[in-house]
Amino acid sequence: MTADGSDKDRALSEIRSDIEVTRQRLAQTLDEIEERLDVPKRVKKAVAEGRERFDTMREDNPALVYGVLGGAAAVVVGLGALVIRGARR
Repeated sequence: MTADGSDKDRALSEIRSDIEVTRQRLAQTLDEIEERLDVPKRVKKAVAEGRERFDTMREDNPALVYGVLGGAAAVVVGLGALVIRGARR
């Protein structure tokens, strides 16, 4: 009887351990799902990372960054002029 009782205790302890591991995995999975569904938080994180990269690039090579920004501005102005010109015809 003693061996049978200790087997039951061991089985119960394994079941409890399995339940605890399952709870932990479930909690981790739910945290990951919550993280993925929190769009505003992800957007803020992406914007912060983008700013960080831009600041690093600007510090490392400011001429390149301002050249690219100037080129982009020229393209926008040129496209705006074409749209306005097309609208007048």
